[in-house]
Amino acid sequence: MRPSASFLCACARERIYWGDVHGHTACSDGKGTVEEYLAHARDAAGLDFVIVTDHDFGNAPPWRMPAEVWLHTQDAADAFTVDGKFVAISGYEWTSQPKHWADAPRFYNHKNAYFPGRVPYLYNAKDARYASPDQLAAALWEVGGLAHNCHPSPGPEGADQWDYSAASALVIANSEIGPDVLWHEGKQYEPGTESAVRAFLDRGGRTGFVRGTDTHEGKPAARTAVLARELTREAVFEALRQRRCYAVSHARIGLDFRIDGHVMGEDTEIEGKPEIAVAVRGTDRIDEIAIVRDGAILRAVHPATERARLAFVDETFAGASCYYVRVTQADLDEHGNPSRAWSSPIWVRGKAAGSGRLRESAVSQ
Repeated sequence: MRPSASFLCACARERIYWGDVHGHTACSDGKGTVEEYLAHARDAAGLDFVIVTDHDFGNAPPWRMPAEVWLHTQDAADAFTVDGKFVAISGYEWTSQPKHWADAPRFYNHKNAYFPGRVPYLYNAKDARYASPDQLAAALWEVGGLAHNCHPSPGPEGADQWDYSAASALVIANSEIGPDVLWHEGKQYEPGTESAVRAFLDRGGRTGFVRGTDTHEGKPAARTAVLARELTREAVFEALRQRRCYAVSHARIGLDFRIDGHVMGEDTEIEGKPEIAVAVRGTDRIDEIAIVRDGAILRAVHPATERARLAFVDETFAGASCYYVRVTQADLDEHGNPSRAWSSPIWVRGKAAGSGRLRESAVSQ
């Protein structure tokens, strides 16, 4: 059951819609047909929207996605989309690999590209016209498309993943985020995903947060929430473009994050000190709500309730900062990882120094 959005949007203009922004079918290196993928998203997973993102090419057949497969993917997405009930979006994973740069390898990692309407062909990572993130973003801009950074890495494979201009960030609007440490089938891994994204933000980068299952089993699940006025392809795209979105690792945690009334994804200028407000509607006991400012935890509370609010004034604000919220629940997934949620950031610039005393509360609702 998806949580009600009424507690999040006092103006009743926006609701939470749940989706998966990254997954594969047998058209690349996954299982099942595109139709089976979309049917699972709609009927089994109960998603509001889903993006199909098969690879544009790979290391094994099909080496390059045939034109007819891309056209079929778009046909299926259009056929499954019913405004107000379910939105299917056609996309692909721009699969940049260092070996394609013979003289000076670039480690751009992968990016998912997707479209609000039909386009006749892919902007392939092996095509010299679209081989860099800036080239990809320029092509997507012309057709109203968007992209996001896939599985960010702090290691060598992600060395150049953020190498694109501020203008391209209008198109490469979001990044997948996840825990720095996770368990899988009894083994602990350290992907460093949140640290990689946080380092980009600390350097002045602009990105919102999304998440996908990256399923290769044809089983998408709720990993990205968008705050949109209605369930249409246009509204979902607008929410992703404006970074009115957040990521979860497992459970459908309801999350509202505002600073001086401005919602996640906004870049705003304020007078005085930032007034931060967080509302969480969990599905289990909330172990922690952490406010991250400029790469470090500014404040953390431990409500031990399923619903909680946190409100305070950041008296140490020094004129310009980036904030986001991370929520951790007590419940665990099948591998032993706690459910988490990460809000997209809010960027704040001060008009003038303000004053006032600290106000804070973390209470159950």
